[in-house]
Amino acid sequence: MDKLSTDEQARVTATLRPQEELLWVGRPLAVIPTAQPQRPLGLLAKFKKLLSSPPQTAATTAGPLYLLTAKRAVVLTSSGDIQEWPLMLGMIQKVNEEPDGSGDVIFDHDYDERTETRTPRGFLRVVDVDRVRMLVSSAADAAYNASPWSV
Repeated sequence: MDKLSTDEQARVTATLRPQEELLWVGRPLAVIPTAQPQRPLGLLAKFKKLLSSPPQTAATTAGPLYLLTAKRAVVLTSSGDIQEWPLMLGMIQKVNEEPDGSGDVIFDHDYDERTETRTPRGFLRVVDVDRVRMLVSSAADAAYNASPWSV
């Protein structure tokens, strides 16, 4: 896991509940743009591009963060929204693994009725997807075994 910036540490701390144990923090892989040959920009073109670019704030430049605690899985989106799932047995709906070992641990889907599309939600584009799957499964097992309903 990469070192968290001060802003990211503050986002994580603000999300945690009192006495909530943080088990893992992650982030998605950076999107690498496809290399396309481009004409070099002249000085005037660079200046125009700079002026036309919208100012970027911390919320738009900071990517999502993934948190796994002893009680829940949390996605802190770049827009500041929080998506969370209580830890429970069978919470992982699907795991997509890429040849490089990265992938998605999917908890559920958003459904858009207008376009009839399903968008996966969960820990998406993580570096070591099998390790993350095991961490979530182990945390869910531990949460279940610690509950009064497990007897």
